[in-house]
Amino acid sequence: MNGTSVKPDWLGGGLIFFNVVLLAIWAIKDTIALRNIVLVLGTIVSIIYIVNRWRTGSLKRQLQSVHVLPLIFTGLIFAWVVIHFFFFSQDPISQLQELKSTWLRVVLASILAWGTGLVILRKPIWIHYLWLGILLGIMAVYAQYIPKALAKNALFVPDYHGYLFEGKINGVLVGTLLIAGLTGTVLDLFRRQQLTAHKWVLLFWFLGVVITLYSYVFIYDTRNGFGLAAILFATLIMSGGLWVVKKIITKGATKELAIVIIFIVGLAILASIFTYHQIQRNTGWLTLVEDAKIAVQVDRFPQWQHSNINGEVPKTDTGRAVVGNTYERVAWAVVGVRLIGRHPLGTGVLYISFNKLLLIDYPGATPYATHSGWIDLTLSLGVPALLLMWGILISVFYLSTKSKGPFRVTVPIMAGMIFLLYLVGELNGKHAVEILFYWFAILTALQLPQASKIDHR
Repeated sequence: MNGTSVKPDWLGGGLIFFNVVLLAIWAIKDTIALRNIVLVLGTIVSIIYIVNRWRTGSLKRQLQSVHVLPLIFTGLIFAWVVIHFFFFSQDPISQLQELKSTWLRVVLASILAWGTGLVILRKPIWIHYLWLGILLGIMAVYAQYIPKALAKNALFVPDYHGYLFEGKINGVLVGTLLIAGLTGTVLDLFRRQQLTAHKWVLLFWFLGVVITLYSYVFIYDTRNGFGLAAILFATLIMSGGLWVVKKIITKGATKELAIVIIFIVGLAILASIFTYHQIQRNTGWLTLVEDAKIAVQVDRFPQWQHSNINGEVPKTDTGRAVVGNTYERVAWAVVGVRLIGRHPLGTGVLYISFNKLLLIDYPGATPYATHSGWIDLTLSLGVPALLLMWGILISVFYLSTKSKGPFRVTVPIMAGMIFLLYLVGELNGKHAVEILFYWFAILTALQLPQASKIDHR
C-alpha cells in the first residue's frame, strides 16, 4: 500500500470518529460547545480528505455524471438563503444572526458529512459507525431512564423535559434515523449476498430497533415516532411478502427464501408486541381519524390559537374532548399551509416564523411552530427552498435505485424516512436544520458511483 492510499485511510478513520462523537451528542441538550468543536475539527479533516481525493482524480470522475444533480440542488439552497437575505428578508437582523450561527454550522455539517459519505462509499461497512454514534446517544438516555423506572417501580416513565433529549421530537429524530439506517444496511448486505459474512449486523439491527421502539413506548410516549417506524415495517413486510411469493413461483424453496421468511415473521411479531403496548398507553390512536376531522375545521374550532397555553380543545358531538396532541398538530398544519399561500417566500428566519406570520391574521395567537418541519421550513425560507430540498431527496432516491452502488436500498429508505420525519416532526431547535442538511450531504455522497469501479474502468 503506497503513501497516497494510506493517508486517506487515516483521514477517513479520523473523520468517522468525529461523526460518531457528533451523532452521539447532536440532539442532546446543552452540548453546543462540544458540537461546535467537533464540527470545526471534522470539517477541517473532511476538506483535507476531499482535496486529496480530488487530486487523485477519482472524485472528478465520480462527479462527471447525472449523480452530481443532488449536489447542485444543495448548492442552490445555500445560494437561495443568501439571495433571500439581500432581497426578500422580513427580519434582516435576525436573519443575519442566523447566517453567522445556524447556517455556518449547516455549512460545516454539510462539508463534514459529504467527506464522510466519500469515505463510507469506499468502505461501505464503516457506515455502521454512524448508527453506533446514534445508538450511543440513545443509550445515554437509558442511563437516566433506568433509575427513574426503578424509583417508580414502573416501565412507563415519560418525562418530556427531564431527559437528555429535550421533549419528544429529539428522541423521534435520532430513533427514526437509526431504524431507517440499520434496516437499509441490512437489506443492502442481503442484496449483495454479504449478510452471512456479517451476521453481527442482524444483531445490531435487532438491538437498535428494540431499544428505539422501547424508548418510543415507555420513555417518550410518542405517536409520530412509533407511526414512522410502523410505516417502514409495514412496507417491509408487504414488499417482503410479495418478494417471497415471486421467488416461490420462479425458484421454489431455497435457503435464501427461508431467511427472508424468518426475518419477515420476526419483524411482524416484534412490531405487534410494541404496537400493543403503545395502544395500551396512548389511546389517541383509537380516535385519530375523528379528532383529525375536527382539527381541520380551524375556523369552526379556533381553540388551536391558544391551546398550547390554556390546554383548551374542542369536543366531539358526544361530548368527548379531542386528543390535544392530534388536534394541535393537524390544526396548526392546516393554518401553516394557508400561510404559505399568503407568504410564499417566507420570512427568512428559521425559528418561530409560524408565530410571526400567524400574528398578522390572528392577533394574540400563541403557537410558535406547526409541528411539521417542512411547513415551518417553507414559512422560513419560502417555496423555492422547499422545492430544492425535496429535489435532493427525490434525486438521491431515484439515482440510487438506478445505480449499482453498495447503498442501493439504504439511500432510498433514508430519503423516504427523512421526508416523513420532517413531515410530522417539528423543528424543535435549530440543530434539527443542521442534522437535516448533514443527512442531505451524506445521501448525496452515498449515491455517487463507487470510486474503485470507476478507477478500475
